[in-house]
Amino acid sequence: MIALIVSLLLAMVNSFTAPIIEDNQKAATLAAYVDVMPTVSSASDLEEVTDYTTENITGAVKATDGSLAIKAEEKGFDGGILSVIIGFDTNGTVTGIWVDASTQTKGIGSNVSSDDFLAQFDGMDGTQNIAIGQGFDAYSGATISSKALFAAINDCVNCYNELA
Repeated sequence: MIALIVSLLLAMVNSFTAPIIEDNQKAATLAAYVDVMPTVSSASDLEEVTDYTTENITGAVKATDGSLAIKAEEKGFDGGILSVIIGFDTNGTVTGIWVDASTQTKGIGSNVSSDDFLAQFDGMDGTQNIAIGQGFDAYSGATISSKALFAAINDCVNCYNELA
């Protein structure tokens, strides 16, 4: 009987908090889109793009100047989701990259989201897939998280090529 009451209480709490959590996640994603697009100063300048079929893409937006930001998610270490948002200018050059590796092992896999590590992708040709060891490095000791990062980057590249 107690288990039933606790279950009902948890369901009620979830029904109240789920919309708030969803709104916060949407706001964080919009802020990340703006962050990777230097020509955009506000999320109100973005239009959602939905006409893509690329797997593992969870969102895309287009700015008034034609630049794009694309979000992909891949499974990293222990099945935790690693999220990547990449900004592309109209020529396909990467203008920014944002990574949420908070589900990866702290201090190891989570390091694939560090600014120093991500700097290797600044200005890369966003029309070409990339591979570890071919001009780009994995994070030492974080092989699975690095592979998830590279897979998500390539998902974004593939989606950019589909939309461009």
